[in-house]
Amino acid sequence: MTDSVEFAHVFLFRCAACGRPLASACASTQSNLELADAHLFDPHCFCGWTGTLMGLESVKHWVEPWESPTLVAKESDSCDGKLEQPLGS
Repeated sequence: MTDSVEFAHVFLFRCAACGRPLASACASTQSNLELADAHLFDPHCFCGWTGTLMGLESVKHWVEPWESPTLVAKESDSCDGKLEQPLGS
């Protein structure tokens, strides 16, 4: 067990082209839904569609406590990082 508390934020998106469910996840040191909703994802669908979606656009977003031997939330799949592009651009 780690000394730091982490959370896995799981997002369920709908493919814009075919409607299939697409899942994405990121790690965070916070369970706050609103902060992770600002994270950008690049889901890919079997139909060939790919795009950039903000967590806020997900159909469903849930949080699970997450234990890992290292602090995952400091890596590239972190929800804690800055936005890759400003909102509204």
